[in-house]
Amino acid sequence: MGLLDEWGNALVEEGLREAADTFFGARTALDEEIVFFESQVARLRTQAEDIRSWFAGLNCLLGSESGTRLVFDSLGVTLDDPALYTHQICSLQFRRPRSFTRKGLFVKTVWEIYEPLARMIESYMHGTPYSDSLHPGRVMITVNHDHLRKLCDEINTRIQSVNESNRPSESLAFAKRMDQNQVFKESVTGGGGQAWTLDQDLAYPSLVFENYALPAFPDLPLDSASRSVLEECCAKIFSSRRDHVDAILNEVFDPQDKTVCILDRSGQ
Repeated sequence: MGLLDEWGNALVEEGLREAADTFFGARTALDEEIVFFESQVARLRTQAEDIRSWFAGLNCLLGSESGTRLVFDSLGVTLDDPALYTHQICSLQFRRPRSFTRKGLFVKTVWEIYEPLARMIESYMHGTPYSDSLHPGRVMITVNHDHLRKLCDEINTRIQSVNESNRPSESLAFAKRMDQNQVFKESVTGGGGQAWTLDQDLAYPSLVFENYALPAFPDLPLDSASRSVLEECCAKIFSSRRDHVDAILNEVFDPQDKTVCILDRSGQ
């Protein structure tokens, strides 16, 4: 083999290497983004399950679907998932309130579930600021629903770009052009026509955010006016369903534990 042939082969190898790096590099980067996105989804999905459990705890305290609807309708909050008005499978531990009256105790107990639930939803939907221990003074935001929905849209934009501008058939055609013997053989035999199917077979499907089981929960108000509305609703439930109120308070209050309440309706 002459020097010119060796030089030509080296150029071909370099061209193929650069093409492979471009093709596989873009797809590897996209794969890593999708893996990261799905790892964050898994973290947030755990929070969604906790939120459902606290909704269930609130339902248990309020005693009925009508009681739960009374509270949320009065607060001007609509729950898109009807199951959130009726779900009662939960396992909660929360701060034990104190009050001079039975009605006051019921109102405060409801608040001890409602307030943490509202803060959990705020963190789940919008994130919670925290200090970056690796960079003093830098404030970060915990993973949240808003961020992941935006990230999903950004990844779908990159998926579209990779599918359109990084087609396997184009990379394969480039590699074949480097091998003139293969080009001649395919021109004689009529081969190579199947390459176009690679674009369909290896195309990335778009991510569908709704398929990741990350529901959107409405923000729950925590101002003084909302607390007054909640107290009025609890007073109505106390008056109309005193037997239920006594039963649920007896269930969550342990005479031996003066600091926390436990509500376990996990079915275990």
